[in-house]
Amino acid sequence: MLSAKRANRTYFRQAYLSGKHGWGVDRPSPQAVSFLRGLRRLVKGVNLLDLGCGEGRHAIAAARLGFAVTAVDYEPLALRCARIRARAAVVSGIVFRRADALDLPFRGPAFNVVLDYGCLHHQKKEDWPAYVAGILRVLKPRGFLVLSVFSPRFYLFKGSRPWHIAQGAYRRCFTPKDLRGLFGQDFRILKLVEERGDKGGFWHVLLRLCRRPGGPYKRLAGG
Repeated sequence: MLSAKRANRTYFRQAYLSGKHGWGVDRPSPQAVSFLRGLRRLVKGVNLLDLGCGEGRHAIAAARLGFAVTAVDYEPLALRCARIRARAAVVSGIVFRRADALDLPFRGPAFNVVLDYGCLHHQKKEDWPAYVAGILRVLKPRGFLVLSVFSPRFYLFKGSRPWHIAQGAYRRCFTPKDLRGLFGQDFRILKLVEERGDKGGFWHVLLRLCRRPGGPYKRLAGG
């Protein structure tokens, strides 16, 4: 049986090869864009990191709002699609780079905003500390995290277990308690909005870094 990580890599490679998957490629999330539009007026710096950028729809939207965007994904086919879409949209200046969200290649705090639309909910709980530690390392003091993850109302979560491997990929849903437990030590949740569509629910979350620079990150118990 494939591990969750290998299952994810296989799933996403096949998804980008075939172009057949369950997410949109052209239109960014209206809620994520609404958060970014508000931040563009509020944040003094403009550097934004898009984690797991996929075909680039949110990176393109952020660039159009005036952010200086670095977009990363571990799948080369995703980055190729994103570059093509950015050129077609006549959006320049986005830096596309191959990188894993659990092993970000940036040395220090370089970004005012980190955007994650649909990356965290493919990470196993045992990998959450590495995920959060990476964001803490690259986010500037008082920076922001814009996050979108599955809620338990998403159509693939019909049982009591909050995770499974569905359609070939590891997926996990989150409750508000989960989000507060994961981020509450280092971030303040400013907004938490649940989107309920035809396929169920997503949480859209706006968080602000409140941890003192260099402070410890407490590893969560569990796997």
